[in-house]
Amino acid sequence: MSRAPRDSRPTAPSGPVRLADVAAAAGVSRPLVSRVLNGDPAVRAAPETRSRILETAKRLGYVPNVAAQSLRVNRTGLIGLVVHDLSSPIYLDLMRGARAEASRHNYFLVLGDVDELLDDEAAFTILVSGRRVDGLVVQGGHGEFDRRIADIAGALPTVVVNAPAAEGSSVVQVFPDERAATRLLTEHLIGLGHRRIGLVSGPENSLTSRSRVEGVEAALTGAGRTLRAEDRVHTEWTAEGGRSGLAELVARHPGPDRPTALVAGNSLIGIGMLGAAAAHGLSVPGDVSVAAVHDTWLSEHLVPSLTTVSLPLQEVGTLAVRTLLDPPGEGTRIELSDPPPVLHARASTAPPVHIVRT
Repeated sequence: MSRAPRDSRPTAPSGPVRLADVAAAAGVSRPLVSRVLNGDPAVRAAPETRSRILETAKRLGYVPNVAAQSLRVNRTGLIGLVVHDLSSPIYLDLMRGARAEASRHNYFLVLGDVDELLDDEAAFTILVSGRRVDGLVVQGGHGEFDRRIADIAGALPTVVVNAPAAEGSSVVQVFPDERAATRLLTEHLIGLGHRRIGLVSGPENSLTSRSRVEGVEAALTGAGRTLRAEDRVHTEWTAEGGRSGLAELVARHPGPDRPTALVAGNSLIGIGMLGAAAAHGLSVPGDVSVAAVHDTWLSEHLVPSLTTVSLPLQEVGTLAVRTLLDPPGEGTRIELSDPPPVLHARASTAPPVHIVRT
């Protein structure tokens, strides 16, 4: 038996009208609204209830999500997860969360690589137009590929994860608090006594990289310091990028007048920096401390073990798939700040040599 509506003339939502808004205004359940509006012939609803739902949807200006309808009606049973570099250990937690949530809804998760799609136009076309998957969770924050996301979202239900898309984007986004991550690392280094801290991060045009720069700057500003332009390098999100980034900083600062601590934009960059330090005559953490965003199973097994901050990527993966299957309004941005980033202090960070602790 359906419930009576709580208010015969509800106030229209300020944003895009969702099924939940129609259900609340009509005094019925969200699944019932979905089945009535989708013309499900098997739905059991009294004629007056059906009429009330249709009238409420019209009055509120509800517009059906065509992509979401397609996902429900023409299922392949597959959801795609497209990330940058499938070999990276960084995304294991993201994959775990997405896979578990997909399985809970009787979907299989299939994987794709951002770089492959950028290099292979035929593969990109098949992905967008071939309906091989019911929807996509796509890693954003990587510059060139971000410009293709709108094309994908126009053809498939899509959720962007990892980094916020450009302002004004209509794509649904789920991302962790990137600024909080680098701020936490930088505050850790400041607490150890480091006064000059540098940064080696991803491409400058990457939204992810921009967010991580802002986190470092916020922590330094809070301590009355600044991130100097000469102490900041932008490179690739890889171990090789970390090696070349450290080499560039050493070339800029051949003498002792250089940062005593460095924040790496991700753990792959941090791993590259650890590997390159000895080649430049630097000991870690004796000459320079290194701390990185993202904790992986490798981090504690390195020599020295790498100080990191972990982000809730498993929760991001879970929420991304859940949002894909039950989409909110266009352009919804969900920043996942709970649970917050967690610091894992290890052997790669220590007080600078001029600090003597008693």
